[in-house]
Amino acid sequence: MVLPADRFTETFLEMDLLATASSVAVGLCAAENGVTITPPQPLTDPVYVSEQYYGPWTRDQAERFGFVKPMTQADLAANGIVADTTGADHQAPPDGDLTAADWEIVDACGAAPRSARFDDALRHVGPWYAELEAVQAQVLDDAEAKGALRDLEECYEQAGLGVSSDGSPGWPRGANGSVIDQQQIQLALASVECKQKTDFTARVAAVEARLQAPIVVKYADELVQKRAEIDEALMAARALLADA
Repeated sequence: MVLPADRFTETFLEMDLLATASSVAVGLCAAENGVTITPPQPLTDPVYVSEQYYGPWTRDQAERFGFVKPMTQADLAANGIVADTTGADHQAPPDGDLTAADWEIVDACGAAPRSARFDDALRHVGPWYAELEAVQAQVLDDAEAKGALRDLEECYEQAGLGVSSDGSPGWPRGANGSVIDQQQIQLALASVECKQKTDFTARVAAVEARLQAPIVVKYADELVQKRAEIDEALMAARALLADA
């Protein structure tokens, strides 16, 4: 699913690539000053491209994750959602042996241009960003979106699922975003079936796209410029990581 504003911002994997490049640049700078740190590895698993939109909306998501945000098995374990079967020792934090003086060097490296360029690409400021952020809170106030949600909730009631009472729109009663078990998977599959019957996801996405469109048009020059900055930083990030 691609909304109008998505074409001008980073994907999750692009954000991670820029953040990783920033960490690598900091590491190189720190090494030049006698401090060794361990930068993270970039994420490449396509699972991070899978997105929830008012909960799971594909059978694949539901079968693999229930209502939990899609992530790798390692991240599921790190977040305590599934058991860690790797046997790895996660007790010692990376760079836990750095001194206060070492951290001062690391912090100074983080503010240096070599790493700041990647952080700057990740930074979104300006009225266009605030207005686009506000749209997310306005979507379900729209009459068409309200109709889609009403149809979905009616489907839940007819299927004997009920509606979530914890303020998670689009979720059935009992949905849990931090547990993956057979009960949650079956509930998620039933939720997806109702979403497909009512065309809920596409209808609500169409509303959000309609609300975003005038903002994108209004700030087209700024958004194009920002995307160019992101693309330039991504090119530099890939080059840096290839040489690291």
